[in-house]
Amino acid sequence: MAKTEKTWSLKEIDHSRGDSKGTAFLAFKQLRESFDEGRDYYYLNSTEDAREIEQLRSAGRIYETTVNAILLTEGGYSAIVDYLDG
Repeated sequence: MAKTEKTWSLKEIDHSRGDSKGTAFLAFKQLRESFDEGRDYYYLNSTEDAREIEQLRSAGRIYETTVNAILLTEGGYSAIVDYLDG
């Protein structure tokens, strides 16, 4: 993952919009077919990326119950917000 790239977690999107938990995830599921992994989002696997997931959890960026994490890039974030605002 591009460490210097600004990313948003699904929790951060939910919280910034005042949406209930899971709202951004449902939007992601609807849009996933049009997204490219590595361009629109990064998928963090609980086994391979355990350390990074724990850092995100400790920083409060993901939900405590998150197993595998999704981080959205600028493009993915914009698409989700546009979808939710639509």
